[in-house]
Amino acid sequence: MFSQFPHSLFPLLHRPFGGYDVLMPSTKDSSLLALSEELKKNIQGEVLFDFISRKIYSVDASIYQIDPIGVVIPKNKEELLKTVSIAKKYAVPIIPRGAATGTTGGCIGEALIIDTSKYLNKILEINLEEKFVRCEPGVIQDQLNDAVKTHFLCLGPDTSTGNRATLGGMFGNNASGAHSIRYGKMVDHVLSTELILANGDLLSFSALSEESFQKKILQNDREGLIYNTLEHIVRTQKSEIEKWYPKIQRRVSGYNLDEWLKPQDRNISQILTGSEGTLGIATEIKVKLSPKPKHRGLCLLFFDSLEDSFDLVEFLLSFHPYSLEMMDRAVLDAGRESTMFSGRLDWLSGHPEAVLIVEVDAETMGERDAKLQKLETQLRREKRCVQIRTLSSDESMENVWALRKGSLGLLMSRRTEEKAVAFLEDLAVAPEKLVPFMKEFQSLLKQADKKAGFYGHAGVGCLHVRPMFNLKKQEDRTLLKELMEIVSSLILKYSGALSGEHGDGLVRSWLNEKMFGPQLFQAFKQIKSAFDPDGRMNPGKIIPSQGPLENLRYDKPLTAFQTKLDFKKEGGFSFAAEMCNGNGQCRKLSDGLMCPTYQASKDERLSTRARANALFSTIQKGVDSKEFNSPELFSVLDLCIECKGCKTECPSSVDMAKMKSEYLYHYQKKHGVPLRSKIFGAIDTINALGSKISPFSNWFVNTAFSKKVLDWMGIDSRRKLPPFAPKPFSVLLRKENILNSSLRQNDLVILFNDTYTEFNFPEIGFSTICVLQALSCNVIVPPYHCCGRPLLSKGLLDQAKNKALKLVTLLLPYAEKNIPIIGLEPSCILTLKDDYPSLIEGKDAETLASVCMTFDAFVNKKIKNIPLNYIAASDSLPKKALFHGHCFQKASSGGTSATMNVLKAIPSLEVSEINSGCCGMAGSFGYEKEHFDLSLAIAETRLFPAIRKASEDTLLIADGVSCRSQIQYGFGKTPKHLAQVLECILVNKKNEHA
Repeated sequence: MFSQFPHSLFPLLHRPFGGYDVLMPSTKDSSLLALSEELKKNIQGEVLFDFISRKIYSVDASIYQIDPIGVVIPKNKEELLKTVSIAKKYAVPIIPRGAATGTTGGCIGEALIIDTSKYLNKILEINLEEKFVRCEPGVIQDQLNDAVKTHFLCLGPDTSTGNRATLGGMFGNNASGAHSIRYGKMVDHVLSTELILANGDLLSFSALSEESFQKKILQNDREGLIYNTLEHIVRTQKSEIEKWYPKIQRRVSGYNLDEWLKPQDRNISQILTGSEGTLGIATEIKVKLSPKPKHRGLCLLFFDSLEDSFDLVEFLLSFHPYSLEMMDRAVLDAGRESTMFSGRLDWLSGHPEAVLIVEVDAETMGERDAKLQKLETQLRREKRCVQIRTLSSDESMENVWALRKGSLGLLMSRRTEEKAVAFLEDLAVAPEKLVPFMKEFQSLLKQADKKAGFYGHAGVGCLHVRPMFNLKKQEDRTLLKELMEIVSSLILKYSGALSGEHGDGLVRSWLNEKMFGPQLFQAFKQIKSAFDPDGRMNPGKIIPSQGPLENLRYDKPLTAFQTKLDFKKEGGFSFAAEMCNGNGQCRKLSDGLMCPTYQASKDERLSTRARANALFSTIQKGVDSKEFNSPELFSVLDLCIECKGCKTECPSSVDMAKMKSEYLYHYQKKHGVPLRSKIFGAIDTINALGSKISPFSNWFVNTAFSKKVLDWMGIDSRRKLPPFAPKPFSVLLRKENILNSSLRQNDLVILFNDTYTEFNFPEIGFSTICVLQALSCNVIVPPYHCCGRPLLSKGLLDQAKNKALKLVTLLLPYAEKNIPIIGLEPSCILTLKDDYPSLIEGKDAETLASVCMTFDAFVNKKIKNIPLNYIAASDSLPKKALFHGHCFQKASSGGTSATMNVLKAIPSLEVSEINSGCCGMAGSFGYEKEHFDLSLAIAETRLFPAIRKASEDTLLIADGVSCRSQIQYGFGKTPKHLAQVLECILVNKKNEHA
């Protein structure tokens, strides 16, 4: 039924009516042009050398930015091998890349970047008997764990970015995570590796017996040289390894030479793990599976000072916790201020300076409860924390872990020039040395007059520290380097590691000679040379090629940018784009709303991160620059469907929908407004005309001639336009005369009559009035006026502002009396609430926004104060229902909880909310020819599969007109609006209070 979503929509050139051409590389360099052409001839995956693609891949989650020479996204192992071979021919360096969530600059550089995350993401083998899995490097951590969770198995290392971190990235960084007390690091789990060397050789490495090892040493080839080099280094440098490698669990700097001193079979995979792609590119990784606890519980400890929390760590370790994590006040306060955690912090009381999270595990619930009770009893005797709370429900524990996992993004969300900078980011010492070390470290920060956020893995002595720096200031840049030099000496004093989790990258490699001594540093060079004699694999990492202050991303003043929308609360348009810190939350695939286009395509260029970085890079060149007005940038932002998910789910609240509207406004000033955008922007006028000449208009839009016209305009004729009502809602309402005559002030509610209720679905308006009157409300329906949402989405901001000013004038008298204004179409009423304050100057828009709410939110508030027996069983209502929430609802602070509360109040109905993101229709997006396939691909990520699994008689509920249209297209049946569902089951009003 559905077309296959094309894998190469990008980069694209937009034509006025929807056509696309693939862009050629923008470089004038003949050798790079020849390189790109040869790559294109030899692989079917994407080859990207254009300006925007290189900017998108120029950053990760670090403080650095370096443009690559190009990007290749191979479709399989064979194409990966071909890419490496061609890179060798042209003598260009190579950088492998996964999700790019690293904080050190480990996967950026002036090289050919090979992105393995899009296609090389298959689990090749699961062996439950021997407890291992064999995967391609692009497999996501959560994807792997989901595949084995029913067997109570997991990959032990569990990063906080597990919903997007790839196995290849975890392998490259020697990742660990919150449960490293139990599981250790990736090096403890990697069993074997298949690796492509820079020269194109494909080698396999696994544990070798002594006999097999001796045979390898005798080989007269690159593999033999590698084994000989490692054996010679370990034999001659044993004392140096024992001297310089810290005796702690969390050390991921340098190469893992200490692993070869352990009494075990020698496995070069142990050296490759944590090598940051400097030795080769993994094509397959085999990892062992570990037992996963059947039951877990949390004990939360609240402290008045950071020092008190550190002081208790050793005592807590005697209870053998499953994990022992901490967060400081900076993280906790940022969580309170973030809409991302609205309603999820009921476990957090008061304003503690620090919280320790002690997690216990058990085979039975009784055993778990006994452990929690014993721990709590002992802690109350100790009297070393101000408050103790235990949690055991999955929901409450998940809320705690959500904040802990979001710590990095929250600290980066400060809208100031001072940012929580990653450079002393994951220091590690032995837990018993944590208290004295942290006292000295905090003293250094105090002397430097710098505040910092602290969080991380207290149980293994590894803490993430994010000092606040403004890298646009020379004095802060100088101080950054000075602090690194001083703190690295402090780390050596306490026999710790400069990196306990995230590796060396660009930010710390320059200190490796100091941290490991000159002899081992020379050994690192020998290892690098054995694998990669030309130094082309991820150069500059582990073996440094630059200092910490080169290629900084945030070291230049922002370009001033005059905007039509008000970006004051975001710090300005340029600052809003700069707020993306690269953490990659928008790359998650299986939960939440952000980012629908990435979830459907798995293409970095369709992520919120890519759009923000592309936009920021061109803003810095100026609004009149060719880059800002280029078709490449347009193609990046064109595929943003403006769901607003990033505004809520991005830890830095990057509001790409708002930025896209502003961008389109300026772009269209230069290039003109396409006819199709004018048509969709004037949908209120078109619907008014269609309703006026209905039923002729409903017949005409389905004729062959009409479909040809629509195709010419770039509107996909496979879509059905919403039907035009024979009479507008306002006309029918006057005729029916059903509104209450008694207008008591306390019972008044204003029903905002949106375009779709007025001209397409007046029956929903009547259902709403029925419901509201049954709830003892006196309903006022002001004259119809469009909110301007379609104009906003198309960047037609002058026209949108004109409509907004008229609507504010119409509704302000009610708002000033604090009368609720409710809307039936979420996108329309939430435009008044969320967008008008940025579109209109002054307080009037804010006053109006303060009283606007969706229908479900109003009903939910209302039923809290009246008996629930206005709802009863009805033969006309199915027993089961599925609810799909509108994007704008999900992106609002309350989410879809109001709808679910109302539906769950219906005794006869078993209702579930679909774990879906955007439906994919997104207003006009799904009607546009070039977006049709992507629109359906978005629906196919979660929405359509969930509906297919439901029984035929399941009631489908969706409040958004676009959502209902998408579902109707896919399944031939139109979902009900919540108001229609409630109307079906209302008892006669006289029985309300019986």
